[in-house]
Amino acid sequence: MKINKIIILQIAVLGLLCSSSFMQAQKLKTNGNDWGKPENADWNELKKEPIPEWVLDAKFGVYTHWGIFSVPAHGGPDYVKELYLADDKDEKGKGIKKYHIEKYGEIKDFGYKDFEPMFTAEKFNGQEWADVMKGAGAKFGGICLSHHDGFCLWDSEYTTWDSMDKGPKKDIYREIADGIRKNDMKLVATFHMARTYGYVFDNDKNYSKEQKKTWDIFDDANNRIYYNKDKMPKEEFAAEWSGKVREVIKNYRPDMLWFDGLSGSIKNDEVPQDTITSIFKDYYKQKAIDGDEVIICNKLPGSKVWNFPLGFGLRCYENCRDMEPNPQGYWLADRAIGYPWSYVNNKKYKYGADYHLKSLIDMVSRGGIFFLSLTPKGDGSIPDEEKEIMKGMGAWLGVNGEAIYSTRRWKYAAEGPAEMLRTTKTGKHKWDFTNMTGKDTRYTRSKDNTKLYATVLGIPEGNKITLEYLASGEKIASGKIKSIELIASNEVVKWEQTIEGLTIFFPEENINTTANAFRINVEGELLYN
Repeated sequence: MKINKIIILQIAVLGLLCSSSFMQAQKLKTNGNDWGKPENADWNELKKEPIPEWVLDAKFGVYTHWGIFSVPAHGGPDYVKELYLADDKDEKGKGIKKYHIEKYGEIKDFGYKDFEPMFTAEKFNGQEWADVMKGAGAKFGGICLSHHDGFCLWDSEYTTWDSMDKGPKKDIYREIADGIRKNDMKLVATFHMARTYGYVFDNDKNYSKEQKKTWDIFDDANNRIYYNKDKMPKEEFAAEWSGKVREVIKNYRPDMLWFDGLSGSIKNDEVPQDTITSIFKDYYKQKAIDGDEVIICNKLPGSKVWNFPLGFGLRCYENCRDMEPNPQGYWLADRAIGYPWSYVNNKKYKYGADYHLKSLIDMVSRGGIFFLSLTPKGDGSIPDEEKEIMKGMGAWLGVNGEAIYSTRRWKYAAEGPAEMLRTTKTGKHKWDFTNMTGKDTRYTRSKDNTKLYATVLGIPEGNKITLEYLASGEKIASGKIKSIELIASNEVVKWEQTIEGLTIFFPEENINTTANAFRINVEGELLYN
């Protein structure tokens, strides 16, 4: 059997595997703790790996949360866990257990694995997905290759619980990768499968004798689906996990790797850090398929303990949660296009393209890179609502992208009254992107430091805005302001500069209710420190 031979080999070489990536070797003040574990010597070298220029230029990427959990389409991607772990009253299961029993029958008769034959993905088209991403203005794209349920969306030699052997009977990631590269985009691979080990089991839960006898999670035949810790040594799981990551790197050559859930697995020695640093060192040596530099993302999960030592890789925050008030350097934030993180029946979309665009503009001004997740349906189709959001983003970026792509942060990020950072009742920091209006402006600069971009987030009262940070007494460049143009039309606009600020007068045409980007040309070079 293909699994057993490779797993045995991987266990034999387990001590050889791994390494990781970096952002900038500097002391960073954050709301999160540092890694919380002694670092092996390899991290010092890995922290020297720079963030590639293409990452800093890209600004916007898209991926997906899609898999077997998209078939029942209820509750979200954690369906499998909440199905088996919710108590009898289903108080913590988002109604999943009740929904499941009513629609599919008792768990003993229909378990999570029984959705697999229904996951045929008959409407999936990898090129179409890539085209939707490209049409939104994304510069890199990919998919979540394996969520916490462990089902792999590529042709893996380490399991038959994958899309080539089961369900769609297709190498989903290959089709996505081909479409992404055809569209001249960078390819990303995201892995959530570190949490798969023991994910649907709770050692403190008193399972009944009937459950242990009839539920499929306790059947030895299903152990490579549900990964029972009592029946699989952690060394075996680590070998399989590392083998899967390595084969994706080897066979698909992604430009970016992103991981979820590894901090807990490393802490519990389920995936040894030597394994991780070995993989990462080899990844950086291999580079991407076009020879460009690669990058690994370093997420700060809800535990506030980074996946990897701080100073390595590209810092990542889930929807800007727990992000420091004044983030330094460059970083990434991921978000679902509409919650939950996967498609559910009758899904409602609270925010449209306007919200996501303003979020992107704000993030970029602060050094951020926006990573947006689509939530396709179980049949492989992308919901119409999501296509419309993507089209809306692409329409604005297609005209105003000069103020976003290939820009760098300026000495000021934002100006205006919008309250962006708030603290929740639980004490967590959360960024609020809902309050930005035509009174708010976000700044970026061109890489050659000859242009400053001021993007006004709407249409201000009186069709004019005064920017205090650009007042005549402020030294913004080695020379003076030469001219100001509306990027959408390249029209030269009227302006005046006083000690009160720089007033920009909006033209009558080509203005946008979401955001208006202005190109401020200067003599000499911008001062940005």
